[in-house]
Amino acid sequence: MKLMDVVIPTGVVYAGMLIGEAFRECVTHNVGGLPYCNAEGKVVGRFSLRHTFKSLCLPQDISHHAHLLGDRICSESAPEVVNGDILRLIVDPYITGHIATITPHSPVIKALSIMEKYNSSYVFLVDGDQYIGVITRMAIARLLLKYHQF
Repeated sequence: MKLMDVVIPTGVVYAGMLIGEAFRECVTHNVGGLPYCNAEGKVVGRFSLRHTFKSLCLPQDISHHAHLLGDRICSESAPEVVNGDILRLIVDPYITGHIATITPHSPVIKALSIMEKYNSSYVFLVDGDQYIGVITRMAIARLLLKYHQF
C-alpha cells in the first residue's frame, strides 16, 4: 500500500482566511485539519477543527468535567457556536505550529506512527515544499477493507 493511494487532495489555509472557509474545506473533504501556508505556499502551520473548537467554544476546564454535564446545557453558554459568529473570525490566531508531515515515499506505518505521536487522525503529505494532500486513518482503513477480505 502506498500513501499516494490514500491521499485526500484539499485546499490550504492562508493568512486572513475566515474560519468558515476553512471549516467548509475540512467538511467537504472530511478531514480534521488543513495546512496553513505562507505567501510562498510553504506549509508553516496547521488549522485544526479540534483546536479551533477547543480555543473558541469550550471553557478552559470543561472537558475535564464533561462526564458531569447534563443533556440540557443552555445554548446561551456558547452563543458564538449557536449563532455562527466563529465562522466570521480570521483563522490566524488559531493556527498551531505543530505540523505532522510525511513524504509520498514514507511507509504507511510511519504515517500511522506520526499520527499517534501528534495525537491526530491525519498527517499532511508533502514532497519538498509542495503540499499534496491529507492522509487520514480512515482512508488507510478504507483502502485495507477494499483490497483485503477478512
